[in-house]
Amino acid sequence: MHELFNISNNVQTNITPLVGLLQWSSNINELGERLDFDIAYNDDRYFPKNPVDIGNLIILRNQGEIFRGIVITENKAGKDPITYTCFDYAFYLNKSKGIYQFNKVKGNKAIESILNDFNVPIGSIAPINVAISKIYNDKYISDIIKDILDIAQKETGIKYRMEMRLGKLYIEKQTDLIIKATFKLASNIAPNNVTDAIFNPTKRRTIEDMKNSIKIITTNNDKTKIVTEAKDNGLINKYGLLQEVKSIDKKDIAQAKNIAQNMLKDLGKIFEENNIEVPGDDSVRAGRILEVNEQVTGMKGNYLITDVIHTVKNGIHRMKLGLGVI
Repeated sequence: MHELFNISNNVQTNITPLVGLLQWSSNINELGERLDFDIAYNDDRYFPKNPVDIGNLIILRNQGEIFRGIVITENKAGKDPITYTCFDYAFYLNKSKGIYQFNKVKGNKAIESILNDFNVPIGSIAPINVAISKIYNDKYISDIIKDILDIAQKETGIKYRMEMRLGKLYIEKQTDLIIKATFKLASNIAPNNVTDAIFNPTKRRTIEDMKNSIKIITTNNDKTKIVTEAKDNGLINKYGLLQEVKSIDKKDIAQAKNIAQNMLKDLGKIFEENNIEVPGDDSVRAGRILEVNEQVTGMKGNYLITDVIHTVKNGIHRMKLGLGVI
């Protein structure tokens, strides 16, 4: 059973009986999770007092802790239910700016130093074996971290994902985030895969963002030259030339070939936007990988969860998932 707790002044209150709609969500393009809930308005003096206020700590638990974050927004409209929006602690990284200069610092060490400056508890950070030499001036902290991970992906081909869990930040390889999501129709029967109960599946395939030719260039003393190039002639013959040009610093020329090949691997494909609705499982978060076999639209294989909305209403947990190709 999902339970929601409000914590203020070191007092923990179970507010589950007061809550109507409960919803939490994550998106691969955003750092951190969001939680929304509403509490019925009632001015009857015998009705339990609503303890929730801006800045209070909110924790969502089921079998374990699912969400821990701060009340950011409160909305009141007459005698309608009061709605609250909460974000986990990554909110502070999304709203704070910083100035950093790294000179050949390993990616994970650069991120660790940033998180320590902002007192963000670290769960674990996977080794990121790229040397970061870059100046970040007046940039949002979350954008700096994303840029470091993007540099690592382009140089090594390894994709990393960020998650807040139990109030700590984890950065892990995407390939380590494969999950098996299940649900139970009753407590005394075996669980089923959520993908065995898919409804409203949709699938969109497009080459709008395909790039089948990558050119790496560098500029020195106003002179630009091509350092290297990577192509997929099969895709070019079938879909026409779709070219991307990436400019790099002179100091990164040694990595140019890797950057071109990894960008081609990432962009040289048909992109998919898939959506499904399934029963809820608390382990499903954006950035994780889920195996799907859906015959109507032809989804089959491992898919990246690009966004997910969990909804619990009247004790029924459902999810809407956006899925992309890996």
